[in-house]
Amino acid sequence: MEIRKILVPVTGTDGGRPGLDAAFRIARFLDSHVEGLHARRNARDALAYVGEGMTGAMIEELIASAEKEGETLAQRARRDFAEACETAGFEQTEARRRGDKPTAHLRLEIGRADEIIALAARVADMVVIARPEGDDDIAWRAVLESTLLESGRPLLVVPPEGIATPPGNVAVGWNGSAEAARAVAHAMPILAHAERVTVIAVEEGMMPGPTAEDLVDYLAWHDVTATLHSMRSEHRSTGDLLLADAKAVGAGMLVMGAYSHSRLRRMIFGSATEHMLSAADISVLMMN
Repeated sequence: MEIRKILVPVTGTDGGRPGLDAAFRIARFLDSHVEGLHARRNARDALAYVGEGMTGAMIEELIASAEKEGETLAQRARRDFAEACETAGFEQTEARRRGDKPTAHLRLEIGRADEIIALAARVADMVVIARPEGDDDIAWRAVLESTLLESGRPLLVVPPEGIATPPGNVAVGWNGSAEAARAVAHAMPILAHAERVTVIAVEEGMMPGPTAEDLVDYLAWHDVTATLHSMRSEHRSTGDLLLADAKAVGAGMLVMGAYSHSRLRRMIFGSATEHMLSAADISVLMMN
């Protein structure tokens, strides 16, 4: 499967720029089209925060303020997307063609970002979102989780500082699960372009299914040469181990399944997925 269309939220905020820039870098690397999506919240949703004792005039002022803020963010989203296109050398067009110049276009929708992005992603090959930090953490954590659980598409989570270049060295976190298998399948175009691929397996995290050696053999059928690194947890969390080992082998991207263990196990032992969503400082491609 080729990655022909990459979806990226365009927030109109500083926190959204790393993901936007990364989407264009990955798109040029894979010869893909970039679809930007700006989700503008309905101003009347502000009424949900109205308290008792507010007058009609106060409510209208609240709605007007929300509309003004929404328009400001939409204007900046258009500007940020245009600048990203110009910097990366992409032509803004919705036309489906494959020529000498890569293409991109921006959509503006009204509604909740977590709902709109997850649904729109179902007709994209990959979603690229920067891992949030600071004030954006709660809202964009919801977007990340909704995209993982509801889109049926791989999510590339980019660190807040962005990425300098597409990954030449890629690690695969393998536990034998269906989620990990789906992540590998969707990441195959990236693995095929990688200069080096390392399969990482944490023994205590393995599930019934193909072994890490089986995955190395499978990748070889796709002309992807991978090396195997198996290790024990030594009482460290799987997420912490995967991330540390991926960085130790020089990987710029980690491919892994998302939420592959039961809810009870995640409550007791923690979740590798949640660790990546909150702490990963390299790009992580995940699939549920």
